[in-house]
Amino acid sequence: MKYLRITVKKILSVSIVFFMAVQAIQAQTAPVAAPSGETDMNLYFTVLFIVVLIIFHAVFIPMLFPEKTTEELAAAEIRKKKKSVIGVITDKISGLKPMEAEKELLMSDNYDGIQELDNNIPPWFNILFYGTVIIAIVYLLNYHVFKTGKLPFQEYNDEVYAAEVKREELIRTGAFINEESVEQLKDAESLAKGKQIFLANCVPCHGNNAEGTVGPNLTDDYWIHGGGIKNIFKTVKYGVPVKGMIAWQSILNPKSIQEVGSYVISLHGTNPPNGKAPEGDKYSEKTDSTKAGNDSLKNSGLKTDSLKEQSLKNDKAKTDSVKK
Repeated sequence: MKYLRITVKKILSVSIVFFMAVQAIQAQTAPVAAPSGETDMNLYFTVLFIVVLIIFHAVFIPMLFPEKTTEELAAAEIRKKKKSVIGVITDKISGLKPMEAEKELLMSDNYDGIQELDNNIPPWFNILFYGTVIIAIVYLLNYHVFKTGKLPFQEYNDEVYAAEVKREELIRTGAFINEESVEQLKDAESLAKGKQIFLANCVPCHGNNAEGTVGPNLTDDYWIHGGGIKNIFKTVKYGVPVKGMIAWQSILNPKSIQEVGSYVISLHGTNPPNGKAPEGDKYSEKTDSTKAGNDSLKNSGLKTDSLKEQSLKNDKAKTDSVKK
């Protein structure tokens, strides 16, 4: 039993050291420092964990051992003077009395031979109780008096604000733009940004005015991989590795690809000097389906009106012949 007790003590000590070491490592490896107004709740959990371990050691560990004999008690009295600091603290916290002192604690009441001991409240229970009072006071001061901590509603508002900021950043960088949803930009600011990107990255292959050098001429009606903003966006984004054009999606964000694609379209028909010969197939924007549908309805309406007019003329001719 002696070795069991020593083993349990070592396990509890190692557990406390390990827990504190983990907390220290987490604090050092945290990616972002907590705001100054936010209280570190890990400190509370660390203190609570240590208190629980101490209480467990003081209350439940003594229950593992049988009652001591007279010889053991005498030996314990001899060792009492040499007791370690941890042993003294354990006895103080547990508040257990030795077996020979039980007679002094017996109460006069007797219930079928069963007598009670007039024990005081264990010190560990008082420590736990006063500890909860202290934690409650700290909580009150932290969250409701000095307001250094954030209540759940404040944390929710902060998270919503952070999400809105992140969403605005995604919109600014064009994270929601792809080859299916991209639209041509025509405002001067976007075209100016597109021109800067073009001059910084595209001139070696397409020339200063997109007249074409190693790469094709981008100002005529002919396109190798399709014209229009969606095809150009897709070509710039994924590149054409077999022809030496890299995929720019790892360098430019979707918004920048949209801007440079819109700038390229704005150069259509500029006919720069020394323009390269056309390559690829002639490209023309497809007719808008809504417009085509409206035109077909309009044409069908005109046909219906003409048929009605022809029918009225035929009826009038028949009426005139009958009168004659």
